[in-house]
Amino acid sequence: MHAVMFKSEKVSPGECEMEELVVYKDDVVVTEIDLDKPEILIGRGVECDVHLDDLSVSRHHGQLRKIFTDFFIEDLGSTNGTLLNEKPIKKHILKNGDVLTLGAFRLRYVREGAVEEEEDLDKTVVLEVPKQGAASKAQPARSLTPKTAAVKFFRGANKGHSDEIKRPLYTIGKPGGDVAAIARRPQGFYLLHIGGDHYPKINDKEIDVSGGVQLHEGDLVEVGENLAEISFG
Repeated sequence: MHAVMFKSEKVSPGECEMEELVVYKDDVVVTEIDLDKPEILIGRGVECDVHLDDLSVSRHHGQLRKIFTDFFIEDLGSTNGTLLNEKPIKKHILKNGDVLTLGAFRLRYVREGAVEEEEDLDKTVVLEVPKQGAASKAQPARSLTPKTAAVKFFRGANKGHSDEIKRPLYTIGKPGGDVAAIARRPQGFYLLHIGGDHYPKINDKEIDVSGGVQLHEGDLVEVGENLAEISFG
C-alpha cells in the first residue's frame, strides 16, 4: 500500500516558478508533489489531494491555499495538530524551506526561483475573502482606492516607529498572542483577526467579522498591546 497519493492538475504553459512539497516518512523521501492547484487538501481521507495514509493524520488534516503569489497552510482542526518548523500553528504563510509536520509525515515546502523576503514579523493570515460593506465606522465612500498605506505605532514593541505596508499582507502581533493582519485588496485595506484570545479593535470597537473590516484614513488599530494609526497615500 502506498503511503501517499496525490491528485493534481497540470499547470498552464508559461509558469516560471515551481513550487512543490517533498514528503518524508521516517526520514525517507516518499514522494515529491508539484503544487499546481490553488487549493490542496491534505489528510488521511482518500478524497484528499494529498493522501497521507497513517492513523496519526486526521481525515481532513490541513489545507494549502494560494492567495496572490503565496501559499498558506491552515490546520483544519486536526487531532494531532500541525507543526511549522517544530512550532504549532493554525494558519501561516509558507516560505521556501519550511517544514510541516502532520502526524508521522514531514512535508518540506520548496519554491524554486523564489526571492526571499527580508525577515520581518511572522506572517499569518486568515484564509477568507473579506466581505465588502463591513466598515469600522460610517464614512462617505472614497473616490479613489488607496494604493499605499502606513502604520504609526503609539503603543507596543514598535512604539514611536512608522512602517509602510509594502506586502499584500502585513501582520501585527506575535504568534502565541493576539495577532491580526492588514490585507491589501482591490477595494482597499482590511483588518483581519488571526488568532489570540482577544479580537482586534478599530477605534475602540472590537472586530469579530471573520471576513475582515475595511480600514479608513486615521483609524486607530489595537491588537493586543499594540496601538497604531493607519494612513493612506
